[in-house]
Amino acid sequence: MLAMGAPVACLLILAALCDQVLQNVVVWQWNDVRLARSVALWYGYGLYPGRAGNVPIIGTMHGPVPHLLYACLAFLKNPTWLLVAGCTLSCVLYFGAVLWVHIRNGAKVAGAYGFFACAALLLASSGGRYSGLTVHVDALAMCLAVLAAGILVWDEALGPRALVASAVLAMLSVASKQTMVPVAIALPCFVLMADGKRAFAHYVAVQVAASVAIFAAMLALFRPPRALLFNTFTLAIKQPRTGSIASRIMLGLFDLRSELAAAAAPLVLLIAVCALAPGTIREKIAKHRWLVFLWMAALQLPIELRAWSTYGGQVNHLSVVTLFVALATTLGLVGLWKPDTTGLAARALLIGMLLAHVPLAYGIRRDLQRVGANPTQVAFNYERRHPGRAYFPFNPLAALLADGKLTHFDRALFNREVAGFLISPEQFAAGFPSGCALVAYPPGQQPRAAPIRALIEDQPIADEPGLKGWNVYRVKPAFTQSTSGSRP
Repeated sequence: MLAMGAPVACLLILAALCDQVLQNVVVWQWNDVRLARSVALWYGYGLYPGRAGNVPIIGTMHGPVPHLLYACLAFLKNPTWLLVAGCTLSCVLYFGAVLWVHIRNGAKVAGAYGFFACAALLLASSGGRYSGLTVHVDALAMCLAVLAAGILVWDEALGPRALVASAVLAMLSVASKQTMVPVAIALPCFVLMADGKRAFAHYVAVQVAASVAIFAAMLALFRPPRALLFNTFTLAIKQPRTGSIASRIMLGLFDLRSELAAAAAPLVLLIAVCALAPGTIREKIAKHRWLVFLWMAALQLPIELRAWSTYGGQVNHLSVVTLFVALATTLGLVGLWKPDTTGLAARALLIGMLLAHVPLAYGIRRDLQRVGANPTQVAFNYERRHPGRAYFPFNPLAALLADGKLTHFDRALFNREVAGFLISPEQFAAGFPSGCALVAYPPGQQPRAAPIRALIEDQPIADEPGLKGWNVYRVKPAFTQSTSGSRP
């Protein structure tokens, strides 16, 4: 009976994933700059502009590994196709890792329903949709973390190859996003508890070697080293905290509770089964290896709450915890999928999780119709018709694809401002297109960076054909005459 329902659940999940990818291409405007950072590598630009460098500033504040991966899509020259490919790649990484870890840990039907339940919960999570279905470093960072932990879950007799693979993947996750550092701590600690001191020492040794190799490669490829460290470390820690940290943290915890409500009863069952099982604590951990994800979630929570309470913190920070708790729950239930009383309860809870968040792709037809009208495509079309007439501070990918020039990203300039690193007029000129008469923001966006606001100060909004609904401002004559275009 359950096997017959699996194809239906699979189609519902696939349809929801496709719908969400298309929707994010249309409405999630940050995809533009995140792809621009990667595509710009093919045009001779660097990922990490120095503190005083006269180059376009686009706000790369994470490790280079995800940007190098997204750069493989640079052969696509149509903005819409590029955005769809970028979001699809994120989907494959994020949900592919979730699928792999379930299939490896359960029989065909049990693993399939574990994946369906986990995917449905993540699709219902705003943070899960953000991290896994938009262009974001989270997709690769979480993929690598899940694979690293997944190896420890299914390989009970942990061999040398499994240890090496898990340790390397864990360090690549940290190299993709700095806030994944707790993963590199949680996994060796789990190995120590479940597999003993010898396996722990081997694991840590591989981690150290992998860290040295990865960091050396980063310093060699992205020079000068001080520019890399300035963007990924100094700028990141200098971002200010929100006004009310305590209320922000409480809001984050409330959101987590809401997103994981469907996993509460299954977790109670799993913890009870684990606690009542015979044996020592180490024997229980070794038998219930899905606990690694719960352990990862516990260590990840403080750093994610800290990031969540920082200026610019988004729901994707807390989605890491949501992902790990969801995986712990569904993998634990998959492990109990047996023809006994506990197994029947596990099946019922797993199906209940799926039904509680069953995704329905109501808007897929509408999203297909409007995907070609995404802001990047609109800006690209305008730039092709009117080369150099407008500057798009929120859509650097459009100008890059249209004429090969990279320009400043508004929020990257603003991030430097709030961190206390103001840019000079020469730095601003390096990423401002020469001779442009207009500054255009997509619907819902407004200028934030001081240098850009100075350009359009006291200027009326222009009614510009081809940019319907956009916020279009005229540039002061002094700037149109004095600036020069950006070239790598």
